Amino acid sequence: MLNFGTQRLKKCWRIEESDECVFFVDADLPSPSTPDMRRFFAAADHQHQRARAALNIDLSSPKEMERRRRVNTWLHSPEVLEQGGYITPDEPQKCYGIADDAGLQLVVNAMPWDDPRVMQFVLHEAVHLWWAEQVGEAPSLLNEGIAVYVESVLGANEAYAGEELKRSWQAYAAKAEPGFLRQLCKDDVFWAQDAAKEPVFMVGGQLIAFLMETHGTNSVRRIFLKSHSNDPKLADLIEDVIGESIDRLERRINESIGSTTNKGCSIGRIVGG
Repeated sequence: MLNFGTQRLKKCWRIEESDECVFFVDADLPSPSTPDMRRFFAAADHQHQRARAALNIDLSSPKEMERRRRVNTWLHSPEVLEQGGYITPDEPQKCYGIADDAGLQLVVNAMPWDDPRVMQFVLHEAVHLWWAEQVGEAPSLLNEGIAVYVESVLGANEAYAGEELKRSWQAYAAKAEPGFLRQLCKDDVFWAQDAAKEPVFMVGGQLIAFLMETHGTNSVRRIFLKSHSNDPKLADLIEDVIGESIDRLERRINESIGSTTNKGCSIGRIVGG
C-alpha cells in the first residue's frame, strides 16, 4: 500500500474549496485552474451527494448541518505511484485512491482528472467515507462489498453493472470449495484472492446485495456496528445478526442465482449470461 502519510508531510499544498470538499492539491501538479481539474472539483461534489443518497444518509436537518464536515481530499502528483512501482511501460495510465483517517487520497498518471475512471474511484471511496461515518468498518469482504454494491445500484461502474455481480459470484463459486464465504470473511484470505485476480470485490458486492434484499439495511448496519476492520470473528457475527449459518447463507445465494459448485453439482436455475 502506498504511504500517503509520508507524502503529505513532505509536500507543499495548494488549497481549493467546494461545497462538499476541501481539496489539497500537490504543488507539483499543474495549476488547479486547469479545465479538467475544475470539472473534477464539481464532479467530486456530485459523487459525494450520490453516495449519501444511495446510503440513505440525510444531512439536511439543522442538527445534521451543524455536525457536517467537508471531506479533506488530497490530490497527489504521480511521484507516489512511481515510488511504489505502480507505473509500468505497459500500463502508464493509472488511477489510485483510498479513504483513510486524513480523508480521501487520489493520484493519477497520464490521464485527466475528470476521466470517468477517476470519478469511479471518487464514488467508491466516498461510499467508504460516508458509510464509516455512520456505522464504522468491517473486514474487507463487507467493507469493499458495500462500496461495490452502491456502484452497482447507481450504475456507476460498468464492471459492476446489471448482472455482473451475480455472474462474478457464479464464476467464483464454480471454482471454490464449498464454505468459501466463511474463508473470505478473513482479511488475509480476501486479499490473497484479490492478488490472484479473483473477483472477490464483486463477491462481496453480491453478498451485500443479497443481505439487503433478504434481511434489510438495518441488519447490514448492525453487522458493521458490531464489527470492526480487523474482526477475526466476522462469520460468527453475521450468523448472530441474521440468525442462520454462514454456510447456509452461501447456499442460499447460490440457489438464488443458479451457481454451480466446484463439485459439478448444479444448484437451482441457471441464469443465462
